[in-house]
Order: sequence, then C-alpha cells, then structure tokens
Amino acid sequence: MDLNDALAAFLDTDGSYGGGLSNHGPMAAEALDHLGRSQEIGPFVEHYLARLDEPSSPTVAAPNEWREWLRPRLDGLVAKAESQAGHGLLRVAHAVRGLERAEAAGLPLKNYLGELGAAVAYWDEGRALFDSPGDLIGPRGITAWLADLDRLDPADRSDGLLTITLADASRLPGFGDHVASLTPSSDLTETLDALGAAAAARFRRNAGSSAFAILHGTTVSAMATVLLDHLDDAGKRRLVGAVAGFVAAAIAGFDDAHDAPALDDTPEPARLADLAAATKEDHTIKFTDACLAIAARSGDRSPLIAAFQQITRPYGAA
Repeated sequence: MDLNDALAAFLDTDGSYGGGLSNHGPMAAEALDHLGRSQEIGPFVEHYLARLDEPSSPTVAAPNEWREWLRPRLDGLVAKAESQAGHGLLRVAHAVRGLERAEAAGLPLKNYLGELGAAVAYWDEGRALFDSPGDLIGPRGITAWLADLDRLDPADRSDGLLTITLADASRLPGFGDHVASLTPSSDLTETLDALGAAAAARFRRNAGSSAFAILHGTTVSAMATVLLDHLDDAGKRRLVGAVAGFVAAAIAGFDDAHDAPALDDTPEPARLADLAAATKEDHTIKFTDACLAIAARSGDRSPLIAAFQQITRPYGAA
C-alpha cells in the first residue's frame, strides 16, 4: 500500500471519531511517506483504520487548479490555527505537502485532491477559541517571550478537551498583547521553527496530558511552514501570529516545568524515522516528522532529542 491507496481508504472515513477525536490517519500516512518510510504505510493503515467512523457527509474534492482554489479559503482559515487543537491546520498542511510531492512526481492526483477537499472542509468546521494577533510586532526575542509568559494555575486546568484549557489560557490577563510582542524573523519559516523547537523543549519536561498538548505546538509550527507559499504577505503574518498564539496557549495552559529526563545518545535522523514508523502511533510519527524537519532546516538538534523521548517514553511515561 502506498500513500495514494491510504488516502483512498481514509476518504471513506469521517474527520473525527470516538466522540470528537481527530482522524489522524491521512496525516500520519503522509508523514510516513515524507519520512521515506512508505513501506510502513500499509501496517499503519491496518492498525488505525478500525477505530474510525463512516463519513458523516460526502467529500468534495479540490479541483485540478487547486492552488487558485486553496488561496482564498486558506486566507479565511489561518486566523483559527488553534481550532480543533490545531488539527484542522495540520490536516490541510499534510494534504498540501503530499499533493505537491505527488504533482512533482507526475502521479494520479484524484485521491490527493480528495484529501485536500476533505481537509479544508474539516478545518472550516472548527471554531476559533480566541483572537490571535494579525501580526507579531516585537520587541521580545523568543527566550524572553517564553520566560515572561504567564501560566494557568494547574488547578484551573480542564479535565476535558484540550481546547477548553487552551481557551482558558488565552483569557489570562494581557495574553493577546504578549503573543504580539514576539519579534518575528525576516524569514517567517525561522520564526515558526523557533516556536516549534521551543514547544519541543517544553514537551520534554512534561508528562501525560500536558506533554500531549504541548506536542501539538511543535507539529502545528512545523507544518504551518508548508502553507506559507500559499498566502500573500499579510496572510503569512496572520498565520505566524495565529501559530504563536496557539503555542503560547499550549505552554501557558499545560507547561508544568519539571526537569526534562536524561536520555542516552540520540540516534541520527534516519534511525529516528525508522523507530517512529515502527510504533504505528499517529502522534509519534507526526511529531518525529516535525522534529526532523525543524532540525534539518535550523541546524538545531534539540528537537531530535524530543522526538527520541517520545519514541522511547511516550508522553513522558517511565
């Protein structure tokens, strides 16, 4: 089974399952293909497919001229990067990245266009949790920005959906102004990678639901870079501001600030990809893919340590 076959299978499933959990199947399958581990797509699909529900509505595929179709829709979606705990953005970005690769390789695009249509519809269904800044204006570098970020009292953290705590964190005094105070790089990909690496570092020092929530700050930041080329300059700034808001809310809401565990020597990227693929665990596959991408672009190896921790100690488990 290749990615095309996997997308065909997942197009016969709903965007969520189990009372509101996001369907990660097409995203993780695309991440496996991006990691060069397409031989693991079949075992993953077999492992994952049984938990999913039938589609609740028909899928409308994106047209062949998908870039022109996507741009105005994406422009209207970027402000709610945090909706569905980031999964709308993630699904669209994985769909775009897979479609771009298939197009470059001259492959049949039917299922890729179907997945992009389904992904955009899924993100469109999401509800914005808070207002994000339309732009980042400084003057804080990311170290100071994180250090000065207020935290939600753990006693006020919801036991329910992640989105409840994200929304509660956004209501901390001065939250919106603080998000906007991050100084962006002239290269917005660098800003997104810095946000993703910061989330990965905080993922390492948390466990359980806190680690699970913060992990999404890394995946959302890394995958948002895929969407930059499909937005005008103002849209790019809105996207980066919205991702910064999501990362800030995840850290403010869930960072318990324990000491990160010591790890043995971290394997090289190719070995990390092998190990992640072998887990068949959707978040581990996507997180490893994101960490490898950030490390490759930035030269910062610290996300690789976070990926290895998730592979060997999922969500901070002993």
